[in-house]
Amino acid sequence: MRYGWDKNNLASMRRAISVEQFEAEVVAHRQLLFRLAMVQLQEPASAEDVVQETILAALLAREKFKRESSIRTWLISIMRYKVIDALRARSRYVGAQPAVAAEECDEGAFDRLFDANGCWKDAKDAWSDPHSAAEQTAFFRILEACLARLPERTSRAFMMREWLEMEPGEIQSLLNVTPTNLRALLYRARMQLRLCMDLNWER
Repeated sequence: MRYGWDKNNLASMRRAISVEQFEAEVVAHRQLLFRLAMVQLQEPASAEDVVQETILAALLAREKFKRESSIRTWLISIMRYKVIDALRARSRYVGAQPAVAAEECDEGAFDRLFDANGCWKDAKDAWSDPHSAAEQTAFFRILEACLARLPERTSRAFMMREWLEMEPGEIQSLLNVTPTNLRALLYRARMQLRLCMDLNWER
C-alpha cells in the first residue's frame, strides 16, 4: 500500500467529496427557493421554514437523486409539497379579501397580444412548451422576473394552479375568490406572462 491509502479509503474520500459537492449544489439554490416560497406564503419566517425543510429533505434523499432532471427542478418539486402543506395548515386563518381589483387588469397589454380577429399576432413556443424550456437557466430567470411584475394575487393564483397544481376549488378557498374571479385572475396572469415572455425570451 503506497502513501498509506487503500481502495476503501479512496472510495470513502470520493463519497465524502460527493456529499460536499451535493450539499453545495443544493444550498446554491436557496435564494430561488426562498423567492418562490415568498410568492405564496408572503411571510419571510414561513418561507424560510419551508426552504429549510426542503433543503433538509433533499439532503436526506440524496441517494434518490439520479440527475434525470436538473437539481433545481428536483428541489422545486420537493418544495411544492412543503408549500401546499403550509398553505393548508394556515388556511383557517385566512381572512376575507376584497374582490379582484379592477386595476389588476391591463387591457392595453392584452390588446397588444391579438390581431383584429382575436388571434395571436406573434405566436412563440417558449411558453407553450414550458417543460422543455424550464430546464434552461435563462428561461427561469426571465419567468421569475415576469412573475414579479404581476399583481400579488394574480401571481399567487397562477403559481397555485400551474406550479402547485392545486384544484380550483381549493385556490378559491385560500384566496377567497369566486370561480369567476379565479378564472379572471388566471386569464390575466397567462396573458401578461405571455406578453412579458414574448418580449424578453430570445431563442
